[in-house]
Amino acid sequence: MRPLLSWKALGIGLIGLVVALLVWPRKVKAPSGTVGLCQAPTEEYATELGRLRQLKDSLLQVDPTSPIPAEERQRFTGLRYFPADPSWRLKGRYEPLPNALAPVVGAVWVPLPAYPSCKPPARLLVYGEKDGRLYVAFWDSTAAQGLSYEGGRYVPLERFGDSACLDFNRAYFPYCAYNPHYICLPYPPENRLCVPILAGERW
Repeated sequence: MRPLLSWKALGIGLIGLVVALLVWPRKVKAPSGTVGLCQAPTEEYATELGRLRQLKDSLLQVDPTSPIPAEERQRFTGLRYFPADPSWRLKGRYEPLPNALAPVVGAVWVPLPAYPSCKPPARLLVYGEKDGRLYVAFWDSTAAQGLSYEGGRYVPLERFGDSACLDFNRAYFPYCAYNPHYICLPYPPENRLCVPILAGERW
């Protein structure tokens, strides 16, 4: 009897599920006046994040749809990440921008850290997918230091009405960072940050 799903189809489904769990936050109903992902982090959060990172690494090595070039997968030992840091889970305010040019759909106001020689923007532009998922494409000074992809990173945005959360621990490289055959949306100039975001995926 033929299996219901081929190994290839199963792999595609699994990697899609992991990306959905790791990259795109779950739709969770937040308590009144709070943003679910930005509540006080717990030890379970770091453990779960580490588990999902390990699973993502495994699938990137074996899945036929992986952006890691086929000739490099045997040598691939996993992505590198900054340690989970609760201080990079930032609450913010979301502002829809209905008249903006696609893929921009809104803006988020977040309290990024400032330095004496550098004051980052408080307002970041938000990209939107057709299915309603939101994310911020950004560049930060870790790229200038060789710690992250020079083309920038993406971070999913969780929204509850006009409240929002950016969890930079979930920041990730676009596929074009690993494979030149992919074309990725560039970050908007407004999202170029002079501060280092020491969270998420790194080189």
